[in-house]
Parts: sequence; structure tokens; C-alpha cells
Amino acid sequence: MPGISARGLSHEERRQLAVNLTRVLALYRSILDAYIIEFFTDNLWDTLPNSWQEALDGLNPPQLATLLLGKPGEGEVVRYRSVWPLTLLALKSTAYALAFTRTPGFHTPSEFLENPSQSSRLTAPFRKHVRPKKQHEIRRLGELVKKLSNLIGCTQVVDVGSGQGHLSRFMSLGLGLMVKSIEGDQRLVERAKRLDQELLQALKKEERRNPQIRAAGATACGARPPATTESGCSPGPPGPGEPCGGLLQPGPTAGPTGGDIDSIGPAALPSGARLPC
Repeated sequence: MPGISARGLSHEERRQLAVNLTRVLALYRSILDAYIIEFFTDNLWDTLPNSWQEALDGLNPPQLATLLLGKPGEGEVVRYRSVWPLTLLALKSTAYALAFTRTPGFHTPSEFLENPSQSSRLTAPFRKHVRPKKQHEIRRLGELVKKLSNLIGCTQVVDVGSGQGHLSRFMSLGLGLMVKSIEGDQRLVERAKRLDQELLQALKKEERRNPQIRAAGATACGARPPATTESGCSPGPPGPGEPCGGLLQPGPTAGPTGGDIDSIGPAALPSGARLPC
């Protein structure tokens, strides 16, 4: 199905789309929030309307996909063995009408023009162990959090479900935010700690090669990646505006074309406080 591309919508059309999506999500919240295991433990099948059960009972996954998506395989024809209830048909039509396109409608971000695997707007330590899609996400999200923090005077950020800590490290040592990380998976906690140590070692090596990198000053005033913990928060680096912030951010002119046209822009950095990629 073609789907919707938000880039071609006006501000009012985007607002109305958001309203419609919110209404549909609220209406079917019980289905959307259900886990697969709950289908068996909580007998979710019996929570569906009886008319839905009669229409869907006995269909195997390929048949169900064909009927819902309207995309039969080669030589197949979409055939309904019974008349579906209007509520189920309405859900199918609504999903078609509100679905976003799966076809990329944008150009490659400028940060990946030089190297499709490495963002030119993230320094090497923040790209390590991070896939290109994730590099783009942590940069954009981190810059947004930094901008909002500056606007409202926020001094601390909590990263709930921080995983391996990629975003936390970027916000902490890349943008100078005071970050608290919370993660419940002990395996990810241990992985995050190892990556924290790798980054600190990279900072020390770069400081020895380039005295302009003030890694020693950052460490002296407590700027270290937040040690992710399983049950709570850990101390983070100095907050925005303190002298240790923004040590590893490439800066607004990094990249072959100076950054994405839709980027909110990185935080202002002290002169010379950049780590070469």
C-alpha cells in the first residue's frame, strides 16, 4: 500500500493526522498494548468481539496476512470465506488510510554523504559500536534534549531504559549534560560499563596526542560517562554551562555540507574543544 508521507503535508494536515492517529490508537489500545505471551496466559482471543472471532477463526498466518494486507501471492486471489463484520473492515480501511509510506521519500542525510557507515557529525568515539541508523538517532535526539534543556533551564536528564548507554554517553560527554542512566537488564549494564571505560581510555589517549582536548580537566571536575545501574541512577558529568561540557562534539560545520538542513543544530562549544574524527 502506498501510505502517507508527512513531508508532503501542511502544518494543519499534520495536526489533523496526529489527531486521527491518537483516536485510533486509543480505541484499540487493549490490542496494541498486549504482549504475545498474554495471548495464551490471559486468553486474549476471548476478548475479541464474537463477530471477529467467527471471521478470523481457523485462518493460518499467510491467509490472515493476505486478507488484511490485500497483497496475495503470485497466482492467488483474495477471497473471504465469510462476510467480515463492519467493525473489522473499518479497522482494516482505517489502517490503510493512516499508514505511513514504507518507501523512503528523502535524500541521504548530509552527515552520511562522505561515508554511509559513519556520521560526520559524530566524533569517532561516539560512532564506535553504533550502527549508522543509531548514530543519526542519538545525534538528533541528543541535540533536541540539549536544546530543550537550555530553553527551560533543566540541569539533569534521566535516560530510562538506557541500554548500552550510547545516547547517555553522547549527551554527557558530547553535549555537556548531567545524565542519569537507568537500565534493568544487567547484561546491558555490564556492556555499558565496558563501553564507558573504552571511551575514557580514548579520551586519555587523545589528550596525550592533542593538548587542546581538555579531557584531563573534564575528568578532574567529574565529567565521566554515567555508570549505568540496574536499580537506580548514577552521578553524571557537569551540567550545561559548566566548563567541562561539550568536549567531543564535532561542531556545527562538521560534515561535507555543513550538516542536515533539518537539523536543530549542535550546542555551542568552546573554541578548540573538539576531538578529530
